Amino acid sequence: MEVTSKRPVSRFRNVVEGPKLKTRDPRFDNLSGKLNEEMFGKSYQFLENYKSDELRMLRESIAKERDPKQVEKLKSQLQRMQSQQAAMKEKHRKQEIKHSRKKAEMEMVSKGKKPFFLKRSELKKLELVDKFKNLKEAGSIDKVIEKRRKHNAAKQHKRIPFKRRRTEGDQ
Repeated sequence: MEVTSKRPVSRFRNVVEGPKLKTRDPRFDNLSGKLNEEMFGKSYQFLENYKSDELRMLRESIAKERDPKQVEKLKSQLQRMQSQQAAMKEKHRKQEIKHSRKKAEMEMVSKGKKPFFLKRSELKKLELVDKFKNLKEAGSIDKVIEKRRKHNAAKQHKRIPFKRRRTEGDQ
């Protein structure tokens, strides 16, 4: 279909459209390369120091603060930051276990053994053994075991039918 060239172009219409800009998220873009978590952790290690300083300052501000609502707010923030820090330590501990296991396996393969890959359940067992070894060194293993025993007892107590919960003397 032909259009006459004598007709003026509308003011509201783009005559030549430019290329459409695409937004790129570097987290999901192949051009950014693969994430090397070990190198990332080393590069941003200084942030851990900042966080520990921030925790110290937060504790000081809780001690100074007089407003109870503000104290609660600061305490919840402190609790959140401490749990994040504990989760990061746990993650690093698990990565260290995997790394040492992988290193030992590579050594055995270089000696001529067949490669052996751990199942997730076996890896979890190794992590649990390491966790209890660390707790034993810290001297808090008894407290953790007692807490776990109470937790399991409470779970068992919930499963017992209500009528059987009462003792013989209650009837």
